[in-house]
Amino acid sequence: MNSRTICFSISTLAILATCVSAMATDVFGSSTRNEAALIGILYDLKQDQKRQAINQDFQTLLGDFMRDGWNEDVLNRFYRATRPLYTTQVFVPLFGADHAPKAFGVEDIMEPRQWVIHYKGQVRPPTPGTYRFVGMSDDLLAVAVDGKTVLLAEHGGSRLKDHGWRDAPRDQMRTSSGPSVAGDWFPVGAGEIIDLDVLIGERPGGEFGAWLMIQTQGTGYERDSEGKEILPAFQLGECDVPASERCGRKSKPDELWSGVQ
Repeated sequence: MNSRTICFSISTLAILATCVSAMATDVFGSSTRNEAALIGILYDLKQDQKRQAINQDFQTLLGDFMRDGWNEDVLNRFYRATRPLYTTQVFVPLFGADHAPKAFGVEDIMEPRQWVIHYKGQVRPPTPGTYRFVGMSDDLLAVAVDGKTVLLAEHGGSRLKDHGWRDAPRDQMRTSSGPSVAGDWFPVGAGEIIDLDVLIGERPGGEFGAWLMIQTQGTGYERDSEGKEILPAFQLGECDVPASERCGRKSKPDELWSGVQ
């Protein structure tokens, strides 16, 4: 099997498509390292590294993690899957919450609740400018640039606003799950490299989905029939992003961001 990229469609409560490497195990990422990709690590917030049970409040812990500059020491006492996955986008269809443990090969030892995946890497935009991330999730999607939280998109019952992060500004890009969340604008200069962290997670179990887009300040975007902007998915590798009943119509970016090794 070669390492070419393939696309496949997945039908759940929503219809999405995602691209993964031909060596990939799942939409959460590929087991084959890609120089352009973010590395993702799955943590179980219910047990420690010796697999002893821990009673830890999901929102409080992740609030502490973000408030402490996305310090991985906050997460390191918890059980983590030994095998990382690599992804060039965070655009996950709505699945059962057990899909993430299965993707990382730990479904036999990790219950499908109170888990998070931390993706990280260094990236560079295609052109200098001012950008913001836009996203939605069920339950949690957060993004940090150089250790500072710039986006927090949460589903109702898993709010972190009382634990180290204010309410994120919400725009008018409504979807079947509610409004997308628009994060803070941040400038990036010519040739500048930023540290990028993306956190996705599920608190009670049930279903999970996360969709991350990117917006460039001063750019006019096509709008759909309801006047919603059709934003491009954030991508480090080219992949089709078809229309979705769940998160609205999204597009492929004209220019890709670059992963930096």
